[in-house]
Amino acid sequence: MAQQPTWRGHRAPVEDAEGATSDATSRRRRWPLVAGVVLALAVVAGCAALTGRLVHHDAVRLPTIVVGTCLTSPDLATGSSSLRKLGAVDCAKTHDAEVFALRTMGSGDDLATIGWRCLGAAEDLGVGASALDSRSLEVRPLALTDTTPTTGDTVACFVRHSGGTPLRGAVFSTGSSQ
Repeated sequence: MAQQPTWRGHRAPVEDAEGATSDATSRRRRWPLVAGVVLALAVVAGCAALTGRLVHHDAVRLPTIVVGTCLTSPDLATGSSSLRKLGAVDCAKTHDAEVFALRTMGSGDDLATIGWRCLGAAEDLGVGASALDSRSLEVRPLALTDTTPTTGDTVACFVRHSGGTPLRGAVFSTGSSQ
């Protein structure tokens, strides 16, 4: 310990060499820790912002869909239950689905009920379940809304290849089937 000087008969307080540098040293030791925490928070915030841009997507802009509209969408091709992209094309071109009927959600209806009504519409147009099966086609409903469909919402009945193979030409010779 360093020799303490005497001041008016009392020993003056003196910090030893370790004590004098311990505050400065601890500040120097804290600085990298604080900088590391700030850097980690910046990285986390950057990742969250990037992930938000990659995961977030705007509502699908639905093309005008009427009976006879042919649709393209990787999500329709794979049989996904949600859509990120949907386009309308001429049925003479390669497409993923064909709209053959439109239905309106009734009170107490859900998409499963509408799906059965869509199958009935296909049969009314002369393409029954056995004809669909023999061509590996399936009928599905498509709610034309960005939210869960409710009473009064329009649902499109479409046909797609069950294996996701693109369709060429019209499957149905559709008139107006409501």
